[in-house]
Amino acid sequence: MMLPAFDALDGADHNLLILCDHAANAVPPGLRLGVDDALMDTHVAIDIGAGPLARALSRLLNAPAQLGKWSRLVADVNRPPDSSALAPDSSDGIAIPANQGLTGEALEARRAIHRDFHANVEQQLAARRPLLLVSVHSFTPALESAPQPRPWPVAILWNRDERAARIGLGYLEAQADPGGPVGANEPYTGKMLNYTMDRHAEANGIAYLGFEVRQDLLADGTGVARWAGLLAGCIRHVMAELAVTA
Repeated sequence: MMLPAFDALDGADHNLLILCDHAANAVPPGLRLGVDDALMDTHVAIDIGAGPLARALSRLLNAPAQLGKWSRLVADVNRPPDSSALAPDSSDGIAIPANQGLTGEALEARRAIHRDFHANVEQQLAARRPLLLVSVHSFTPALESAPQPRPWPVAILWNRDERAARIGLGYLEAQADPGGPVGANEPYTGKMLNYTMDRHAEANGIAYLGFEVRQDLLADGTGVARWAGLLAGCIRHVMAELAVTA
């Protein structure tokens, strides 16, 4: 069995919950995806730096966090469970042999990972309704299939509920530290790629921040610490503003 689907971090501030869908590049024992080992260290298999960033934010903010335990190539928990993107047969132009024509028990095992991840989020929200959900992702500086450079060092994504996003964007744009333009639904839009936040934040009326940080800026501990400090400040500011209007 491929469960559990997540690693959970404790934190005393239950007004905040941090989620990181693509924190790991691990593959469950016995599963062979049929790709080169080197590929598992790239953006195809993992949001590079996102896991360490989420852990650092959890420590700085003393907040609970939930991080995906398996590679997005095993089960992408930020996609609908009935979508072909749950276990993609290709990613950025690279074929994933083990995911070709996935059916039956093999497909159900991937869906079980998805269910486990999201069921635990639902349990946490039922036990303590937070003021803010935070989603931590990272994006590659350029895709192999679309090599135009992505200039944004950091972005915030959202779908319909833009309460926290607008506050967060204003905060980041006022900082000298980002070192480039702050993306607002760039390099892709949360109106299309937002499953986890749509399910747990939008559907429950909970404000949220969907962070995307460019992966080359999270390549080492220094970069992770820098961005954790900046985003922690942003989160604190957003929570203070939301508390005023609550």
